Amino acid sequence: MQKKALEITCYIAGGGAFGVFLRWLQVMIAFNEQGLVDPSAFNFMVPAFILAAVVVFLRFLNQDDQKQLYVPDSLVSALKNDYRLFSILCWLAGGIVVIGALALLAKSETDKFVRFLRILSALGAVSGVTAPLLLELAHREEERAGLLCLVSLPPVIFFAAWLVYLYRINSINSVLWSYVPEMLTVSVAMFAFARIAGFAFGAAKPRRARFDVMLGGMLCLMSLADDRYMGMQLMLLGTSMLLMLYNWAMVCNLRKGAPKPRVQPNDGFERLG
Repeated sequence: MQKKALEITCYIAGGGAFGVFLRWLQVMIAFNEQGLVDPSAFNFMVPAFILAAVVVFLRFLNQDDQKQLYVPDSLVSALKNDYRLFSILCWLAGGIVVIGALALLAKSETDKFVRFLRILSALGAVSGVTAPLLLELAHREEERAGLLCLVSLPPVIFFAAWLVYLYRINSINSVLWSYVPEMLTVSVAMFAFARIAGFAFGAAKPRRARFDVMLGGMLCLMSLADDRYMGMQLMLLGTSMLLMLYNWAMVCNLRKGAPKPRVQPNDGFERLG
């Protein structure tokens, strides 16, 4: 499965790199000196490229469905990876997120929304530690479910706060192309980490998790073409690496056969499903 994981990772990274170039051309050519968007072919090419990426990622999932390959529902079975290089890369990606959070904190003191950026910096630093830590804890079957749930939440909260920040700073901005791509990226990243948290909370949807992780990793790279604080750029870069590593782990843990039916606890909550 490592060959398959490498292939999909190359598609994510390659798609992100091409997306950066495409988005950069749109920013350079389609935006005029007043910051408004002129008619341009790139205004159609960028969404068309994103839709093409969606089709490619769904194709990978459909191929696995045809081969009866599935990701287990439990966090340990879905994310376990014992390779030392994998662990090093996870902490490297998390370190990039932490460095980005510190850089954002240092450079945002004169910003109009400095208080909100401080919150983002704090949440980003915590996420940069907990996201790779969750992959480390996946090696230990004896870990308590409560700890796994707690560790899986910070990245979700971080990107939810980032989404609120984008809404606040663009509440009167009529140029949709200037902020909608970033909002899409942040939203998909938030959903990707929420899907990962689903493994810890016993509400896993592995197929959707794989799709969101693949698309989120690509969009985080693509969004590097936009102008923002360098600290936020580093956080997006580190997040993209983390999502690709999560995808790598899930692909390497694919199993043959029909997925086992989820066991509902007899506590009355099964009626809410």
